[in-house]
Amino acid sequence: MKAFLILLGSSLLLCSSLQAGWGWDKQAYRSSKSMVEQRVTSPSMCFDTGYEFSLYMTGFWPQDPRLNNTTGGGVALGYFFGHNLGLEGSYHLQGDGGSGSDIQVGKLNAVYRFPLGGECCSTIAPYIFGGPGVISAGTSEMIWNLGGGIDWRFESWGCVGVFADYSYNWSQGTIPDFTMLRAGIRIPF
Repeated sequence: MKAFLILLGSSLLLCSSLQAGWGWDKQAYRSSKSMVEQRVTSPSMCFDTGYEFSLYMTGFWPQDPRLNNTTGGGVALGYFFGHNLGLEGSYHLQGDGGSGSDIQVGKLNAVYRFPLGGECCSTIAPYIFGGPGVISAGTSEMIWNLGGGIDWRFESWGCVGVFADYSYNWSQGTIPDFTMLRAGIRIPF
């Protein structure tokens, strides 16, 4: 995993250095002898209709003190119908948490994001999400989750961005309720 993070960091650094002169808006990009001005004059197109792939790390905190807090990772695929509304399916794998088997979580969430406007924040979008899911930790049970987060895109990287979110998850059976934190990268295509 460490090698993957080093490779990811190196590639993002290389991409940003190669794209440094591109500017956020090609028509507003001006250059003079000593000054470069970059301005965003229109809303970001990073939050348009389309698919998004996410790769992330997770933190898992069960409400039962007999189970351990664990970390894990996962993937998600989402589709947005416009700037705001979308659907996201995700799968993540956690450590055993003291239950004797790995914890697998699958979710299908409705996502509503709020892209910010203005010159400074057009590539930032807070969002809320919720929906059903399944958790498997020895036995499989249905869960419901509700949460929120923030998505920050980089236009000079082709709208690739980073995100972090928090959710509370209610179990419908013997598995205790839990909270989850995700943080990772998001790649639109």
